[in-house]
Amino acid sequence: MQTRHIAYILIGDPDPDRALSLSDTLTRAGYRCIQASDYNTVLGLVDKRRPDLVLLSGFTGAPTDMDIAGALKSASATENIPVVLLNSDMSDDTMALGKEIGVDDILPNGASDGEILTRLPRLIRSSVMFAELARRCDTARDMGLDVDPRTYHRHYTDAPLVMAVAFGTGDLDGLGDALDASGLDCRREADPYKAADRLHEERFDAVVVATGLGTNNLERVQYLCSHIRSNPRLFNLPILVLSDGGSEEMDALYRGGAAIVLPSSSSALRIATYIHMLVARQRQKWSLRDAFVATRKGDAADKCGKAYSAAFWDAHLARDLKNAEERGRNLSVAYITVPTLPRILEEYGEENADILAQQLADWMNGMTRIEDTVARIRQDAFAILLPDTSEYEANRVVHRIIGILHTSEFHLGEEVMQVIHAWVEGGVAGLQAGDNPASLLDRARAAAL
Repeated sequence: MQTRHIAYILIGDPDPDRALSLSDTLTRAGYRCIQASDYNTVLGLVDKRRPDLVLLSGFTGAPTDMDIAGALKSASATENIPVVLLNSDMSDDTMALGKEIGVDDILPNGASDGEILTRLPRLIRSSVMFAELARRCDTARDMGLDVDPRTYHRHYTDAPLVMAVAFGTGDLDGLGDALDASGLDCRREADPYKAADRLHEERFDAVVVATGLGTNNLERVQYLCSHIRSNPRLFNLPILVLSDGGSEEMDALYRGGAAIVLPSSSSALRIATYIHMLVARQRQKWSLRDAFVATRKGDAADKCGKAYSAAFWDAHLARDLKNAEERGRNLSVAYITVPTLPRILEEYGEENADILAQQLADWMNGMTRIEDTVARIRQDAFAILLPDTSEYEANRVVHRIIGILHTSEFHLGEEVMQVIHAWVEGGVAGLQAGDNPASLLDRARAAAL
């Protein structure tokens, strides 16, 4: 049976023993790794193998880690592959140059295996999005729709709007002033509960939380992180936490939803550099979203307008399944049936049934990732294709979708006065050896019924 991997990582390090040790750690965590010990080999393997992420460490003489990162980020063929610098000295010069080059993350010398493993998934997701967008465009092109992702780029002229939250021994004014001076537009808040309310009222690009020592302060940070991660509109908001609570508190903060945890003594430039990295990644996702939506038009779109058509689904499922098999990656399919739709069709007509289908698809798009394909494959059924997602993770997504849809209220045309509640059932199937598109979807359908 083929082993499926979370992602494909290239480790660039002139020290083969150190590279092997890191490779063993990543392999145990479910990653597939290749190693390169010099500049030319790194560039050659990245160009040929197209890894999902590149880790660089130990190139101290010319060319340095930063030189290699710069070469990768300046080439159009590799610029979208995330690059991470390990064992960095974390100096202000290093942080400034990393930001200028476009490095995606920088970890200090002595970073634990746990912290490295915690920081990777957000970066790898960027690769997943770009790869899925390329496949989505190929499927759309086969259906007569030509989409060039390079033309979909949102131009952000304003400084990132950041909320700074500090309590305990945190210096709110000092933190806010430092962030303002570093090119960020900072709003200050001393109460995590008020901060949670403000996040609903204003649109922030990131949150920085500074906390003093103590269980109460940790609980406040965890409350704010949990509030953000459980909110459908906010759950992708980057959170950076400044803490001196030690490794156990750091682990708890990462588990709670922090994107990056730094020592409270970190310089303003270091904090701002990480914020700019996080915000750049988030803004890139929004630009990609526009390109994804552009592939959902014409014959590729269902008549409700918010989901792909059954024809697009059939073609794209085959393409994604082939890719997953070739690269040894996870792939899951969700089947969601809505028995309420035929009743609405019978009682209120096709137009109102399509209005409900549009709202349902809109909710499903909002509760899945940009790279997940939501299609209406029958009058009363939707399917969701989740690349690089295990069956366990896909089940969690579907249970969340069903729970929220069951408690939501839907409104039809003006002539239908009452509020509509939808009954929804769902099932999931993960890719197995020997699967074809039909068998994978059939198992998901069987799990839903």
